[in-house]
Amino acid sequence: MPDIVRVNNTVYSWNSCLQKIDNSPWPEIVEVGYEQKRERKIVYAGRKDGRPIGWTIGKYSAPTFTLKFTRESAEAFTDYLTSIGKGSYGDAEFSYMLQIAEPILGSKPITVSAPVCVVTGKKDAAAEGIDELVTEFEIATLYFIENGKRLWSAQRAA
Repeated sequence: MPDIVRVNNTVYSWNSCLQKIDNSPWPEIVEVGYEQKRERKIVYAGRKDGRPIGWTIGKYSAPTFTLKFTRESAEAFTDYLTSIGKGSYGDAEFSYMLQIAEPILGSKPITVSAPVCVVTGKKDAAAEGIDELVTEFEIATLYFIENGKRLWSAQRAA
């Protein structure tokens, strides 16, 4: 663990997040959720003790992730994508970046980027209550990079 000096004992929270779409800030994003996987198969052979001989390089996948916007911002998001997607926000490719930072001595910001993204789904709901109206988009990406680190094989990418 690095030596960290926290200003007023502040830890990372939602207010530490800066999110960008095509390098422009989108402060009206209210939630993001993502995951990535690398499926590797254990390989067995004719060893008498039954131990595996290794595993395959595997397949990397970044299942769709979600972005929730305030309803007004979702409209601006689809307007922007429709303009670059030549009439369809589902055809537009864009980049997404999440940066998490606080004035904490001894730590570095966390930066997550998804350089190639497309919208694959949209979900709206409205209900009586005090909550803001939001729109949730399902986003497909080819891969994620977190602070320059990759789950997929960087050696084989060259």
